Amino acid sequence: MPARWIKLKAGVTLLKISVSTFRNPVTSIKALSLLLRQRKRLHGNKRDHKIVRSGNRYYWSIYTPGFPSAGFNAMIQQEIRRAFVPDTEDILLQTLILSISSRCHYRCEHCYEGNNIEKWEHLSIADLSKVLREAIKLGIPHIQIGGGEPMLRFRDLVRLLELGKDHMDFWLSTSGYGLTREKAWDMKVAGLTGANISLDHWEAEIHNRFRKHPEAYRWVMEAVENCKAVGIIPNLTLCVTHGMAREEQLMRYMTLARNMEIPFVRFLETRKAGNYAGKDVLLTSQEQSTVVDFYLKMNGSAKYRSYPIIQYPGYHQRKVGCYGAGNRYIHIDSKGNYHSCPFCRGAVGNIREMDLQEGISLLREKGCQLFKTNPHA
Repeated sequence: MPARWIKLKAGVTLLKISVSTFRNPVTSIKALSLLLRQRKRLHGNKRDHKIVRSGNRYYWSIYTPGFPSAGFNAMIQQEIRRAFVPDTEDILLQTLILSISSRCHYRCEHCYEGNNIEKWEHLSIADLSKVLREAIKLGIPHIQIGGGEPMLRFRDLVRLLELGKDHMDFWLSTSGYGLTREKAWDMKVAGLTGANISLDHWEAEIHNRFRKHPEAYRWVMEAVENCKAVGIIPNLTLCVTHGMAREEQLMRYMTLARNMEIPFVRFLETRKAGNYAGKDVLLTSQEQSTVVDFYLKMNGSAKYRSYPIIQYPGYHQRKVGCYGAGNRYIHIDSKGNYHSCPFCRGAVGNIREMDLQEGISLLREKGCQLFKTNPHA
């Protein structure tokens, strides 16, 4: 189906949701117009040239449920209310980032969970299932499962997917280690939508050195192919370091991703967290400008339509504020502590002491340490 028809159908759906939300045609159109203006301001490009199809659903982002789906409708209703309603306290959380493992075979240079990587697990499957049931009850439509390396708890991972598959979209954040064709199929059947697979350089030797493991690059390549084979959407996640924040390096990376038929690439800027705590890793203003210009060019120009869609949270944070801290998402680490996000640490409690709703409320009250939160943006 041509992209313009998908956009038209999505637009009709947005209008229907807005009308059903406000029960007033004038208010509904005003709210929807405000949402669309905010989206254009947020993304910085005049139009979308790229849509990703997986099965019978379409995706513009790795952070939102596919269209059409109940999860997509719920998310749109939340966003319309955010754009138009002054009080957002009762608006649902959009995403839960849940770390299920404290273990990992790698010792990555940049690992934001570096302080939590251990030889044993802190959370039982009962702990994790409890949190997921609370997320289902709250109507959270999107879950990102990470670690450590979540593939090291494969049976528990599959159980969680099966528990939530009828209620939400699941994305896995992984190094790719151990993601065989058989395991990819089991996760697809259990309910996995997509996989965020970390690749920190287009050159194998440099990526392996960054991950401190001789097979890291090979596992990325295998994981991508295995996900594609069973219908799991692959996304490559790049930690943009000083060395990578140059147009020629980013283009080499994106060319590799295009050749691998990757639909999404995510740029994450380095943060002073985990193994990078206290180090000179933040991108300079010039480096940020280079990455921003590249992002806008690749996503906004029809010339680069054959390249993956770039997701760049840092760009959005500087424009409109943080989406974490209970605004649209929170993070629960591998010890069960509630945080604003994986990179802004400062636990407000633990899942054994308080339920998910209380954790969300406390994080909303506290806000993000680095970026101002703006629930209406």
